[in-house]
Amino acid sequence: MNQDTCRRVVIADDNDDMRAVLRGHVEGLGAEVSEAANGGDLAILLVEDDRAIGLLVTDVRMPWATGVQVALSARNAGLTMPIIVITAFGDDRLRDQVKRLGTATLLPKPFRAEEFLSLARSYLSA
Repeated sequence: MNQDTCRRVVIADDNDDMRAVLRGHVEGLGAEVSEAANGGDLAILLVEDDRAIGLLVTDVRMPWATGVQVALSARNAGLTMPIIVITAFGDDRLRDQVKRLGTATLLPKPFRAEEFLSLARSYLSA
């Protein structure tokens, strides 16, 4: 796997503005970005695109399927990329679900750009 494919980031959020902000941050790190606006699009993108993913960034609450449901399906399909799960509605149950995903971090909204960038940078450089 070459460096370029490892630096591909998938961003899933049903809020266009949030996707644009996250995309700007990730592109600033020199990564290629693919986007999904709902859980269904995310699932298709993860399954049908054979390029390696260096990081998945997903909101929890999205139409069609939650980010955690799709991330769990990706894990069950053998995908091992790190995951940043963002939400404004975190609770103990969600924290437990994210913890079971393995290499994953729950990032509560609102978050500072520096928090997100630090996480993304550490996952992409691993």
